[in-house]
Amino acid sequence: MFLSQEAPATELMRLLVAVNSIGVLTSVCTFHKEFTMDTRIQFRVDEETKRLAQIMAESQGRTLSDACRELTEELAEQQRKIITHDRWLTEEVNAAFSKLESGKSKFVSHEEANLDMEARKMKIRNKAKK
Repeated sequence: MFLSQEAPATELMRLLVAVNSIGVLTSVCTFHKEFTMDTRIQFRVDEETKRLAQIMAESQGRTLSDACRELTEELAEQQRKIITHDRWLTEEVNAAFSKLESGKSKFVSHEEANLDMEARKMKIRNKAKK
């Protein structure tokens, strides 16, 4: 799931709820959007869940809002890493196809690739035996 620029709070809330579907968090969570906290996220949990979560957060020296914010920031950072990796992978795949289309590379069938890999493994095994 990619976060769009238009509605980051709504999409991040869906992501937060999907990841934490057991309902450990409480009703309001604020997060950083370009280093300013100007967006609210709300969701509902039962009173007992909220009470227990508050006790846990307080035992760690933080508020439940702090815990929600930290989780949201962690989720956003994970998503940033996914987006960065997806961009890199897309660039690599496009570069490989461009290289193939320009005749600067050779297409290798699955069977050929397997045979080559087996030969490489055998070479490594033989070196290890010596």
